[in-house]
Amino acid sequence: MPIDDAMPVRLEVAGTDLGDAATFIADLYGADLQVEDAAVPFEFRYAALGDATMSLHTARFAGHLAGALPPSDAVIVQWLQSGSSRLDTGGDVLTMEPGVPVPLMPDRTFSFEMDDYEQRLVHLSRTVVERVAAEQGADVSAGLRFDHSVPPSEQSVRTWHNTVSLISHTLRDGSPGRLLHAEMARLAAASLLEMYPQQRPAPVEAVHAARSAHVRAAVEYVHENARTPITTSSLARHLDISLRALQEAFQRDLRSTPNAFIRQVRLDRVRQELLASEPAATTVREVAAGWGFAHLGRFAQQYQVAFGEGPKVTLDRTTRAPGGG
Repeated sequence: MPIDDAMPVRLEVAGTDLGDAATFIADLYGADLQVEDAAVPFEFRYAALGDATMSLHTARFAGHLAGALPPSDAVIVQWLQSGSSRLDTGGDVLTMEPGVPVPLMPDRTFSFEMDDYEQRLVHLSRTVVERVAAEQGADVSAGLRFDHSVPPSEQSVRTWHNTVSLISHTLRDGSPGRLLHAEMARLAAASLLEMYPQQRPAPVEAVHAARSAHVRAAVEYVHENARTPITTSSLARHLDISLRALQEAFQRDLRSTPNAFIRQVRLDRVRQELLASEPAATTVREVAAGWGFAHLGRFAQQYQVAFGEGPKVTLDRTTRAPGGG
C-alpha cells in the first residue's frame, strides 16, 4: 500500500529498559540488533518530526548497539554528536567523525556498531534526492551513489548543518504547509548533494574524439551548462572563436553540428530526470521546458528518434516497474 508523503511523522520515546529500546529500534528500521548495557545506567531517547518526504530524528543510546540496517526507500543521513560509530559500507569500515554527516545508500544493507552515542539523522525521500540530482545534471539511472571515501568539504558540512537548523526551527515552530515542506525537503537534498556530489554524465567519448582544444572546451562547457540558454552563437562567443570555425571544428571532430550536440545533451538530461521523477507529481512538459524545449510536439519527436520511445513512456516506467506502488 503506498505511503502518503504528507502523513505526519511525530514521535518521542524515552526509557531505561534495554529490551524495550532494542525492540523499538528494530521495529522502526527493520534491523537485526545486538545490544549490551553500558557501564553507566542505561538510558534511551528517540524523537522524530516531519513526514515521509523528510523527517528529522535524534537518538541517544547509553550502551552498545550493533546490527544491520536493511535497504530502505529513504536516504538516511546521520552524524554523531557524541560517542562512537563504525559503519561497514560494503567493503570498507568507516569510523564516523563527530559532526560529519554520512548518507546511507537506500539500496544497500549497512552493518554498524555504536557505543554510548548521541546522533542526529535526516530521512529524505529517495525520489526527492534523485530528482534534485537529475536536475543538477547527475546520472541517476543506476541509482544514487555516495562516495564515502572522499570526505565532504568543511564548507559543505557547514551548509548542511545550517540547512538542517533552519528546517528544524521551521518544523518546531508549527506545521508548515505541504508546499513549504516539499521545498525544505528539496533544500535538504541539494545540501546533501553539495557534500556528496553525484557523477555527472561524462562526455568521455566526445572529449576523446575531439582533436581540437576548442571542441573539447565546448563539449565540457555544454555538459556543465546544459540548463542555461546556450546557442551556437553564444558558445562561439564564450570560446572566443568565429561561428564558422566552431561549426567546422565540430563537423571535423564529431561529425555533428554544435546545435545538434547541445540538443542531444539536453535530451539526455531530460531522460535522466524523467526516469527519476514520480509520474503523479511531474509532467513531460515541465521537465522538457526546464531543459529548454519550448515546443512540446517537436521535442517529443526528437526524443522518440533519440531513444526509441516517447517521453511519456519513460516517465511512466516507475508505475510499471515490478513491485512499484
